[in-house]
Amino acid sequence: HSGSLSWIQNVVHGRKEQERLLLNTEHYILNIDTKWKSHPNPHTTPRREWHSHSSTTDLYCLVIFKDTHVTSLRDLRGTIHLPILKSILNDCPRAIQDIYGVAPDQLRIFVHYQPQFYAFHIHLTRLENEMGCQVERGHLVSDIIQNLESDPEYYQKRTITYKLKVTDKLYQLLLAEKQNV
Repeated sequence: HSGSLSWIQNVVHGRKEQERLLLNTEHYILNIDTKWKSHPNPHTTPRREWHSHSSTTDLYCLVIFKDTHVTSLRDLRGTIHLPILKSILNDCPRAIQDIYGVAPDQLRIFVHYQPQFYAFHIHLTRLENEMGCQVERGHLVSDIIQNLESDPEYYQKRTITYKLKVTDKLYQLLLAEKQNV
């Protein structure tokens, strides 16, 4: 599956989308998500003009872990990942506030399970932007931290309910099995 995720590694290592990079740390990057369509063109609009820009109502940023062994929520271990998650919860909202003028208490910071792609990433959106945060898919990073603090192996043990699309191969297999009963 490394070939299909080569674009992620190109972004993480600065070979692509450098103009979208907001924060680069030892463990992760913070980028402007390509879903944020109303964002000023990063090639032509100076960063100082991004602050308080009207497009911040649609704010959508993405944290991508640099560790390729962490592919989803299931791979998180409290003993290893808690400091990184806490750093994200502290440093990314501060960077967004500095760059865009959006207060940290106006952000929703969450993970999808199942994810759209298997390189661990975290979504940061405005509270009023409800895209992708449905209860059966979105998991708040603050809750993830609390769960890992209570049990470092929480996500290895936990049953995680999620919604399947009718076009999903697993859905088709389950439907076929149900019809055979």
